[in-house]
Amino acid sequence: MKVLLLIALGLVALAAALPSDDIVDFELDDHEQEQEGQPGRAVQGEYSWTAPDGNEYYVKYEADRFGYRVVEDNVVPRVPDADLPERADEDDEDDN
Repeated sequence: MKVLLLIALGLVALAAALPSDDIVDFELDDHEQEQEGQPGRAVQGEYSWTAPDGNEYYVKYEADRFGYRVVEDNVVPRVPDADLPERADEDDEDDN
């Protein structure tokens, strides 16, 4: 019985020592951040905050060997594709 109890406690201690996927996870009154993944390799996360004017903003991101990339956010206003100018390299292709 004692041996089984020691083995069970050992397994619990081993499971507690394994690294978690959560790297950062905290919440304050006006700020929240969560990040998961493998530190130094690849992480995904999001953070949000409430601005002084009461608006809530968020950013979802990925960071890996390709760099830091915003996946989704409501911070930067989006420009409809119809309002974007044509790319300069498209004009260069017509000259060839």
